[in-house]
Amino acid sequence: MDTRVRLTFLMVVVTCTLPARSLAQGLDQVATAPPNIVPANYDSVPVGPFGGLEGSAYAARVGDPSAAWFNPAGLTRQSTAQISGSAGVYQHTSVSPEALPNRGGSAQQLPNFVGLSVPIHGGLTAGVALVTTNAWSQETDAELITSSPGSQARFAYSADSEYFRRVAAIGVGYHGSGAWRVGGGFAFSLMDLRLVQSASDRVADGSGLRTLLVTARATGSAVQLRTQAGVQYDTPRFRFGAAVRSPGLTMLGSGVVTLDGTLNAGASSLGASVFDPDARLEYHVPWEIHGGAAYVHDRVELELDVQGYTSIAAYSLLSTGQPTLIYASAGAGTPPTVLSRPFGGLVSASEGVVNAAFGGHVRVMSSRDVRVHGGFATSRSPVGDADQLFNKIDLSSWTVGVSGTWAKLQFSGGFNHRAGTANDVLRRNLLNGDPLHTDIDVRVTGFIYSIAYLF
Repeated sequence: MDTRVRLTFLMVVVTCTLPARSLAQGLDQVATAPPNIVPANYDSVPVGPFGGLEGSAYAARVGDPSAAWFNPAGLTRQSTAQISGSAGVYQHTSVSPEALPNRGGSAQQLPNFVGLSVPIHGGLTAGVALVTTNAWSQETDAELITSSPGSQARFAYSADSEYFRRVAAIGVGYHGSGAWRVGGGFAFSLMDLRLVQSASDRVADGSGLRTLLVTARATGSAVQLRTQAGVQYDTPRFRFGAAVRSPGLTMLGSGVVTLDGTLNAGASSLGASVFDPDARLEYHVPWEIHGGAAYVHDRVELELDVQGYTSIAAYSLLSTGQPTLIYASAGAGTPPTVLSRPFGGLVSASEGVVNAAFGGHVRVMSSRDVRVHGGFATSRSPVGDADQLFNKIDLSSWTVGVSGTWAKLQFSGGFNHRAGTANDVLRRNLLNGDPLHTDIDVRVTGFIYSIAYLF
C-alpha cells in the first residue's frame, strides 16, 4: 500500500468522529500554516530627500545622491560634492480585517536613505546611496466567538510579519557638452522576510469538543546583485529620463521553515510537524523599466513617470527536503501511526504591472529657496493567482512636503499616505465547515525628513 493510499485510509479512520463536512479537510487543516498579511508591492517606501516628496516621479529630474538608485545619469547634475547624512520615514501601519473584531499594525522608524555624490573628472560624477525600498511590519491578534443553541465556536488568529528590501546602490554618471546625460552602476539588494502565525479553533456542540491548534514560522533572507543604467535628455523647458534595472543574481540566501499542528476530536487525534532550520530560499525580482518626462521652469517643476515591472513565473520561494510528518491515532488503545509526505514549499508568483507617478514642486519666493512639494502614485500589486505568501493589495499614495536651503544645508520634510484593500481573502476553513473570508484594509502614514550638506 503506497503512502497516498495509506494517508487516505488513515484520514477516514482518524476523522470518523468528525462531522461529514470535516472529513476531507482534517489533514489540510492540521498541516497547513495560517495565512499571514504581507503586500509585495514594488518600491513602496518614499526614497530620497526630494523624490520621496514628489511621488517618486523623479527619473527625468533627479540630481542628488539618490540618483545612484533612481537614475545614475542624474548624478552629473551636482557640480559639488553632496552628502545626505540623514533621511528617513517615521511610519505607522494599520491593518483591519473586516470579518474579525480586532485590528493590527505597527509603528516603525526607517532610516531609508543615506547618500553621497562626488564629481570626479572630465564630466564624470560618482555616487552611492543606501535606501530602503520596501518596509512592511505588522502584528494582528484577533478572536471571534460565535454561539448558537447547543453550540459554541471560538476562533483565534495571530499573525506577525516583516518584509524589508534594502539596497546599496553605486553609480557613475557622465555629462559632456550636449543635452545627453548617461549613467550606470550596480546595486546590492538585501531582502528579509519573516512570517510567524498561529490559529486556534474550538467547537463545542452536542457531539463533543473538537480543537485545532496550528503554529508556523518561516523566515528568509537573500543578498542579490543587480545592474542598472539610465539616460537623461535636457531642453530649455523639458527634461526626459529613463532607467532600466536587471533581475537579481543571488549571492547569499538562507531560510527556516517550521510548523506544528494538532487536531483533537474526541478519542481520535491528528498531528503534523515540519522542521528545517536550513531551508532553501530562492528569491526572484523582475526587470524594471522607468521613464519620465518633466516640465522645468525657474519656480515650477512637474514630472510624469511610468514604471514597468515584468512578470515572474510561479516558484518555491521557501522549500525544504524535510517531509511533513503526519501523526495519527484513532484512540481506544489503537497504536498511533506516523507517516510522511513531501512538503510542498511556499510558492510565490508575480504578474507584470505598470504604475504611474506624478509630482513636482513650486518655489514659493523668488528670493529664497523654499519649495512646496507634492505627488501622487499608483502601486498595483504584482501578486499572482498561484502565490501562497503575499497578499494582493493595490495601493495608491499621495505626498506633500516642503524643502529649503540654509547656507550649505538642505532640508526637507513631509507626509506620505498609502491606502488599499485586499478583497475576499480566505483566512481559514473553520472546523464547523464554514470558510472565513474577509476584506483587509491597509493604511500606512509616514513622516518623511532629510538633511543634506553641500560642500
